[in-house]
Amino acid sequence: MKGARYIAAAVLACTLAVLPWSCEKPRVIPTPKTQEDTEPDKPDDKPVTDLPTEPAKATNKVVAHRGGSAECGQPDNSRAALKYAMSLKCYAMECDIYWTKDNDVIVAHAANTYYINNLKPWEHTVEELRRAGKLKNGEELPTLSDMLDIVQVEGNCTKLVLDIKNLDSKLTEYPIKATKRACEIIAERKAEKFCEFICTGNSTVASGVSGLQGQYGIPIGWMANSAPSVHISRGFSWANLSTVYMKPYGSEAARTVDEFLKAKMEISIFNVDQKSGDGNAAYKDEEVNYYISQYDKLRFLCTNYPKWLLSKLN
Repeated sequence: MKGARYIAAAVLACTLAVLPWSCEKPRVIPTPKTQEDTEPDKPDDKPVTDLPTEPAKATNKVVAHRGGSAECGQPDNSRAALKYAMSLKCYAMECDIYWTKDNDVIVAHAANTYYINNLKPWEHTVEELRRAGKLKNGEELPTLSDMLDIVQVEGNCTKLVLDIKNLDSKLTEYPIKATKRACEIIAERKAEKFCEFICTGNSTVASGVSGLQGQYGIPIGWMANSAPSVHISRGFSWANLSTVYMKPYGSEAARTVDEFLKAKMEISIFNVDQKSGDGNAAYKDEEVNYYISQYDKLRFLCTNYPKWLLSKLN
């Protein structure tokens, strides 16, 4: 009997051990973490983008000044003007850039040197500039990112030529900031081959941005009416010059295309137009024909009338 009681007690103990007497959840024994699990995530050096990193090959060297707004009737520096230039398959659209208070880059042409919607862009955010007014076609003021969204697509050959606008000799920090921030935005998107810069002739601004060419791999054309040796000494291998500065027709004629080529520099010219209206433009038949004769030597030829110029070239 005693042996039977021992056996019954043992069976009862085993039964109690497996019954769910507690309301507590079963304890889960954690799996030990590996070294890979415990290391914090490391951000990529650069954001990965699925956007195209270079444009299609252009079949011309025509740059639409402010998108060819004078020809298409759209506001200058607008998305619609950019799309017009792209519809013509221009080499590029020229547009003006400014640094904003919230460290962004707005695309617009300032009135009276300083004002976008009657506000100084470096004193205001993008949102404040936009609230102050829209373009005449109803568009909001575009940022550089907005314009890159349009050009950075498969099959597009039209680049952006970003004009680093001078303000005055006391405000040179802002064009430099605009260029540096633009380079960062472009690099984040891996859009370096979709963009080029042209830089005001102001020597302080030029000195502040010339080193960005090597850092980001984006070319900059300097717009100073200076000899090739001066351009080279400032770190530039490309000159972007007004027709006003060029022999034989410019009112301040001092430079020639060939002197830059002999110095192993590139040169581009602005503007060659269908009619008068732009103070930097050559528009008389003799002048237009001269620049067309120089076309093959140039990096590009800029115009307010891209469709007209393309027809002349063809």
